[in-house]
Amino acid sequence: MTKGDHTPFPWASVIRFGLGRLRLAPEAFWALSLPELAALISAEANPGHASRDDLEALMARFPDREGRAVNENLSRRADRNHGDSDATLPPAELRSTDDG
Repeated sequence: MTKGDHTPFPWASVIRFGLGRLRLAPEAFWALSLPELAALISAEANPGHASRDDLEALMARFPDREGRAVNENLSRRADRNHGDSDATLPPAELRSTDDG
């Protein structure tokens, strides 16, 4: 390999990604191994897509203050009104009655 074939490591981009995009503390960034850094970059470049099951699992794990019943009511309403613009509105009992 000649000197012209050597591509320098893109430190500036990697540092911007680690400190800026991932918001790592400098100590945490510099403590990463190259395999760990590669895994973080790969995870950021290829985020997984959440399925309906994933969403429902998160909703069950982290319910709204009123509880899961509100979420189930919204879900049933959306199913019943599929395609209707009112489907995204909360149930009447949760809507604000304040006109002002």
